[in-house]
Amino acid sequence: MTNGSDRQTHDVGPKSLGQRLRTAARQTAPYLGVTTVTLVVLDVLLIVLGLFPPAGDPGNPEVGWLPASGTGKIRETQCIEYSTGEVFSFFRNEAGLRSEYSVSDLASSPETTVIAVTGDSHTDLCAPNRQTHFGVLEDALVAEGIAARSYAFGAGMYSPLQAYMAVRPSMVEYDSDVLVLNFYTGNDFYDLLRVDDRPHLVAGANGYTVAPPIWYRHDPPDSQRRSRVLFALREVSDRVGLRQVFLRLRYLRAAAAEQDVGLWHVFGYMNDLRKAMAPELGYPAAYSAQMLNQQLFFHHFPDAKAESLRRAEALLGLIRKEHPDRTLVLSPLPSYQLVRAGGIDAPLESVWQRLPIDHESALQEEGELYEELRDLAARTGWLFVDNLAALRPAAPSNRLFNAFDYHLLPPASALVGQTQAEVIAAELPGRN
Repeated sequence: MTNGSDRQTHDVGPKSLGQRLRTAARQTAPYLGVTTVTLVVLDVLLIVLGLFPPAGDPGNPEVGWLPASGTGKIRETQCIEYSTGEVFSFFRNEAGLRSEYSVSDLASSPETTVIAVTGDSHTDLCAPNRQTHFGVLEDALVAEGIAARSYAFGAGMYSPLQAYMAVRPSMVEYDSDVLVLNFYTGNDFYDLLRVDDRPHLVAGANGYTVAPPIWYRHDPPDSQRRSRVLFALREVSDRVGLRQVFLRLRYLRAAAAEQDVGLWHVFGYMNDLRKAMAPELGYPAAYSAQMLNQQLFFHHFPDAKAESLRRAEALLGLIRKEHPDRTLVLSPLPSYQLVRAGGIDAPLESVWQRLPIDHESALQEEGELYEELRDLAARTGWLFVDNLAALRPAAPSNRLFNAFDYHLLPPASALVGQTQAEVIAAELPGRN
């Protein structure tokens, strides 16, 4: 006889990861199913009853997005200079342009030189209009006895193509005599390659043409959101930053496919952007956003720089073709690091220890791109404003860029506006 049961027992080893996952899936599937059905029923009910309609975020079909639109009246707008906390006021006219002049003043000035100025955030600066470079430009021309009126329309993150398309309607409506295109050499070459929510240039058999925006962050202009549940999920993902990461990966995967490079280049680029953060700054991403984004992109996507230069030349040629009789002025705005050249703020110096490129090569690259713009201007019939030559000598004894997000301060705008005025004044009839 034996003690205990005569049934055989078998030792059962630990389950594999796959088995555990399948078990977990079987256990959670009913709950997920019930939750999904409940949300769908609730969503349909809210749609039918018309309750809690989701807010849309439609993009502009031509420009992508607009920082300001016309209100039909001249209005005063306030902004905060984050480096100092100061609040400044400036004016926009009825059409949303930065100008104290009304639409009728700009449109009925046959005896006056009307100047349109456009660009990215380095044009739409937080300062009174008279202290920005387009205000200084106008005042300098008037001081020389030239009747001039200026207006500006710029926006943060605009590419040079966007900036032009945003100001083009007003150029035609007011029969503007001069266009000043501010081209920020810190990231505008990269922005020319972007297709997300912005018009962009595409190569074809007969050269480059303008293609409409591909909608990422904004809704297509003719679409309407209906699902309340999807809207809520989108809001949550926006607040925690997940959707921004997803959209960035989506765009970068497309860029990698165009250049026939692997996904590791995408992850390497994004990781380097993370390492380029400077926590000591008020805006930790200032260095990466304003300067290093472009340089790291060109490092990880080697063919991008040449394509960007081709698009820059195509853009200048397109604008010249559309405005054969206007004075076109290319005004490169160099970045803080290119102007400083010999030394940068201490929080920025530590960034270079974490990156696969060095500061000297970065300066050389932006300097070369700056000179490429000089050559492109000559080839396409544009005037060239050498802002670097005006800013660099003043940099050692003047704070020309703020230390929050490294945008131009009024002392730099004064130098840029005066330099622009000298170039334009020399070109006007009877001034040579």
